[in-house]
Amino acid sequence: MAQTKFYTGDNLTRKRWAKDLFRVILDDMEYKSMVGTSNTSAVQVRTELPKGAGDRITFGIRRPLTGAGIVGDQTWEGNEEKLSFKDFNMTVEELGHGVEVGGEMEAQRVPYNLVEEGKDALRDWWGQHLSDHMFAHFCGDTTYKVNGVVFAQAPTNPDSGHQMFMNGAASEAALVAGDQLDLGFLDAMKQRAEAPEPALNQDIMRAFIIGGKKYYRVVLHDYAYDNLRRSFNVGDYGDMLRAAKELKQPDVDFVYNGMMVSKSTRIRTTRTISGNQKVYRNILFGPQALCVAWGGAGKSTGTVMNLVVKQKDYDRITTMFGGGIFGFKKTGFGGKDYGIIVGSSAAEPLSA
Repeated sequence: MAQTKFYTGDNLTRKRWAKDLFRVILDDMEYKSMVGTSNTSAVQVRTELPKGAGDRITFGIRRPLTGAGIVGDQTWEGNEEKLSFKDFNMTVEELGHGVEVGGEMEAQRVPYNLVEEGKDALRDWWGQHLSDHMFAHFCGDTTYKVNGVVFAQAPTNPDSGHQMFMNGAASEAALVAGDQLDLGFLDAMKQRAEAPEPALNQDIMRAFIIGGKKYYRVVLHDYAYDNLRRSFNVGDYGDMLRAAKELKQPDVDFVYNGMMVSKSTRIRTTRTISGNQKVYRNILFGPQALCVAWGGAGKSTGTVMNLVVKQKDYDRITTMFGGGIFGFKKTGFGGKDYGIIVGSSAAEPLSA
């Protein structure tokens, strides 16, 4: 039986593969459930196909309504509150990666399709890198670079109103080994989000509305999460797990006081206290905390990914390159973050 081979130089094949690659890499991102096109998504996706590498993308973020409402016989007409939008802009840049999948001799020596393996390898690479980009901006990792270069725009540190320190420490530099995260600190972070002190002069942070109730997302570093979990009694922890199960939200480990809590090793550390004790930037956030914008890739700019497959060495060797034009940025206005609070605390690996 003849084996079907496909040579991938034609535009329709490249375009189809590019669309497939974009679809699957979003699925491969850590916490993909937080990413979507809606303004209720934690990470809102914007697609601006006419935009190219280095371009700036500007769009509006709607501010919360602040009016007290109209009561009884009070006049409605003329007392409507105007919608308020703030312009938010960000830069997109090009990123790509290539892989050599071998030639006819290699293909005959192995029992699998090397071209498909190349596609899968690029898919894995993109999923990992997009997840790194996302958490670098979530945590405000200003040291984050791609191959030694600032990509699109550098992540920014949280402003003073949107960063808190365990046990009331004055800064991350002042945190000590005993300043490990507890439920009281999570309570304080949530209170800062939904009822900020007037002196901070900042907006109430939008929450996710699920079943008519308000929730925030919380992601802790694995060490902070495990240190916290050890402080629970079995009954309380069981209740939190059941609450998460009843809520039926993906990527949620437990629910506590209106917070959907999970963990990630991608939560950033900023300094070592001593030994294995480090400072971690745990995060609490609501909708539109982050934006990711995609520009148009390829000659037609008709897709957000560009997949190029080429033969070299007299068509003996196949190479593949997957590229895209995009950028992440934390949402904020006037030097203040919009939808995220960073909670800095100490943590360390569990001892046996």
